Order: sequence, then structure tokens, then C-alpha cells
Amino acid sequence: MFRLIRIFTFAVLSLLAFAVPAAAQSQIGVRQLKPEEATSVLEAFRGYRPPADSCMVFEIIHKPRKSDEETVYSGTMWGKYLDDGLALRLRIGKKGAASSEQKSFLIHSGKNPSLWELGADGEVKKVDAESTRPFFADLVFTPFDLQTPFLFWEKSEYDRTRRHRARPVHFFKMFPPESFTQTNPEIGFVKIGFDRVYNALVTAEVCNPDGKKLKSFMLGKVQKVQEIYSFKELELRDEVTRDRDTLIVRAAALRLGLPRQFFRPEALAQPDLRLPASVFQNLD
Repeated sequence: MFRLIRIFTFAVLSLLAFAVPAAAQSQIGVRQLKPEEATSVLEAFRGYRPPADSCMVFEIIHKPRKSDEETVYSGTMWGKYLDDGLALRLRIGKKGAASSEQKSFLIHSGKNPSLWELGADGEVKKVDAESTRPFFADLVFTPFDLQTPFLFWEKSEYDRTRRHRARPVHFFKMFPPESFTQTNPEIGFVKIGFDRVYNALVTAEVCNPDGKKLKSFMLGKVQKVQEIYSFKELELRDEVTRDRDTLIVRAAALRLGLPRQFFRPEALAQPDLRLPASVFQNLD
């Protein structure tokens, strides 16, 4: 399961969950948090909601460690916060491939994460247990990386606060529930690092029960989109094979009002939502 993640997944972040205010706040110190502070800080991070709905056109560039050849996948991702968490609808396929060779997914995050996939037969299937399976066999990226269920795992442990790229970042270890461990015994915990001021997940490491890294996520470039700072690049690395995926956002539209019904499982079998080019900002 682990060529492997991928908060992404991985997610992530979730990936669409990263947005920061246009005006940065002042630098904070790097003192270590007291137990009651750590609990409060983690809950505040979990409860953050970026503004409005989003749509992103992206590419994933896959770079195998043992080859100079790159494989490029392209896709579109729509996001909306529902009552129980972030919902992402995703279409992805190898760049230039026919629509029949592309895949469609619906990913719900939050405390009760769920995953649906549109099958080749046109039927929508719930495939929760397959969230750690890559979108395509040669990718590192998985639905798990976008779903980022580890952000909501109840058992957590404050690790430390240290500077990451010159900014103070809080690090926590997140331990999976038994229901997740039964289907993913190779994952012992996920170590996350987030910027408290920007409410941004900047790094995550998936580790086995012995603490060995299996997969790592790192926030790369950010760019202002319609007065909101949003991620432009994310990197996922398989720490076992050393293969790497880089997700690059090519165009983005924020502050949308996407219909709730578009994010229902049964809607996955219906045509994708087409938005006018005028609402997008080109990030190339």
C-alpha cells in the first residue's frame, strides 16, 4: 500500500485548507507550549476555515528516483466546506489522456472522513479503505494526502515548537484510531507541523510504529490569489523509494459560491462543474 502516504494529503492538507491573511501578523516566539496551551492551539488550528469555495487547476509532476523521465498528471479540484468538514471533488488523469482514462473522486475530510470513486462502469462506489492507495499506480499522491484525516485523530501528543523556514512552527504527533490501524498497520503516527499565525499546515511526516519515516509532505511556494495567500506548490516524497511528486497549481479561483449538491456522492456520476475562464487567476 505504501509505495508510498499522500496532506495532504495530504492534504493536507488538506490542500485547499491553506489560506492566510493578506497582512502578516508579528513574529511570535519559539517558547515551548504548556500542556493546556498545546490543547488549545491544536483545537484552534483544527477549527480554522478558509474563506469561501475554491477551484484549482493543477498538475502533478512525478519524478522517480531511479529515472530521469517525468510523468505529468493534470486535473481540476473543487472545494467547499460542508457542515462536517471540507469536501473536495477531483478529476485527474495523465496529461493529454482522453476523458475515459481519467478518474473522478469525492473526498470528505473532518472527524468522519469518507471517499467515493466513480467506477469505469459509471457507478459511484464508497472506497474508504482505499484512501492510502495512490490515485494512479506510478504516483506518490493518494486521497489520504488531501483528506488529511490525521488532523482530527483524537489521540495526539505535543512534540515541540521550533523554527521552520525562519517561522515558529508547532509540531504534534497524531496517532490513528484502532479502526484505521486495522487496515493500515504500517502507519504508526503522523507528525504534523503548522504555523499558528497563518493557520497553515507546512509539513507532515507519516511514520511507521517504530518512528521510521514512510512519507513526507512539505508546503512549497505560496502566491496571492484574489487577496488571499494560497499554496502554489506542494511536495510529497516517498521516503522508502525516494520517488517524489510535486503538485503545482496552474490557475485558481477563490471566493466562489459552489452548489452543495455538486459535492454529494450521487453527483459524482454527473458532469463536472464548468466555470468561466474569467473567474480564474493564472499562477504560471
